[in-house]
Amino acid sequence: MCSTAYGLETGRPTSALPAGSTMAQRYLSIAVALGATTAFAQQSLYGQCGGVGYTGSTECVAGASCTSYNPYYYQCVAATAAASATTSVSATASSTATTLSTTISSTAVSSATSSVASSTSTAAGSAATQYFITFGDSYSQTGFNVTTGPLPDASDPLGNPPFPGYTTSGANNWIDDLITEYNTTLLLNYNFAYGGATTDTALVAPFEAGILSFVDEIGEFNDSIATHPATTPWTSENTLFGVWMGVNDVGNAYFESNITDIIYAVMVVYFDQLQVLYDAGGRNFVLLSVPPTQETPLFLTEGADVDAQLVSAIDTYNAQLAVNLANFTASNAGIKANIVNTTTPFQTALDNPTAYGAANATCYDADGTTCLWYNDYHPGVAIHELVARAVATAWQGTFFTLNGTTSWKR
Repeated sequence: MCSTAYGLETGRPTSALPAGSTMAQRYLSIAVALGATTAFAQQSLYGQCGGVGYTGSTECVAGASCTSYNPYYYQCVAATAAASATTSVSATASSTATTLSTTISSTAVSSATSSVASSTSTAAGSAATQYFITFGDSYSQTGFNVTTGPLPDASDPLGNPPFPGYTTSGANNWIDDLITEYNTTLLLNYNFAYGGATTDTALVAPFEAGILSFVDEIGEFNDSIATHPATTPWTSENTLFGVWMGVNDVGNAYFESNITDIIYAVMVVYFDQLQVLYDAGGRNFVLLSVPPTQETPLFLTEGADVDAQLVSAIDTYNAQLAVNLANFTASNAGIKANIVNTTTPFQTALDNPTAYGAANATCYDADGTTCLWYNDYHPGVAIHELVARAVATAWQGTFFTLNGTTSWKR
């Protein structure tokens, strides 16, 4: 599955939403409004309400409960989605945690719905081994090919190509950092991400023909490791699924007059793919939001009208990601899931570029470290490191640990 699309993903083909199609009917049936309002001294639905270093309000609006996801992050979630909840949680300690936009934890795993193959004792499947199975586009790609191998193991947690893989950062990307610098034990990455991917090519076309979609990536997962083979004995407990989609769904269609309808349809397909992962035994999910691509050197030259269109599309996509994740967790028992708000790590670097080795926030260089950008559309090593740390914060104590490492300058 090695991608050859390592360059820009700047094509702007026309997106298609067939009139009267079944997909259009389905997305209309699941679309729901966020509808939460913020009261004085109360956090809104999905707002942070506690955690290490947090100093804001610890009370949630009516109908929401302040629920602990880990010591660093408490969030107001719908009372029906929380396994156990309180409406007020005291913040502790003084360490600053990265803010996440959405964290949802559903009830305990139901043995009647859990579909997990028993682990076989192999070199890649010892009790200490964990798995990080990922999907996405060029922001996540490493060029992994599950068919040709070699598969990930202790000598190279990426498997193939050799670490750090074929990235669009100039060196390590966020996945590379997570599996080598924030891992708590041996963490093997099966990365199905493909450069240029959209969620479904029937809804948003990629910049050129032949590029795999998120649907195709899930197909490769199904054809290879979905059945928990002896070579890859992943389980519900030892595996985290990561998805960073949307950059191309938005970037290739933000200018369409029916962009909101397109995004709603994309979300149906997106969560259909998560359902496939759940049915295979997946229970832990980290989803990454669309970052502020209006800040890329490419889009900074496009003008105010394009900027407004793009920002609106990004906001719609990210809002619908939260809505649909809430629906997904409510419909499937035993899920632990969160959405990492990638705007925070991006803006951390862009607001202070010199702290990360760059002269300014707009230069780009293929070495990935001289500037914040690898090219005019892809972030370099520093931003990827900050994204990795945000993900590690969300799953600290389970799959990752915050060890203070900063790998952006090598």
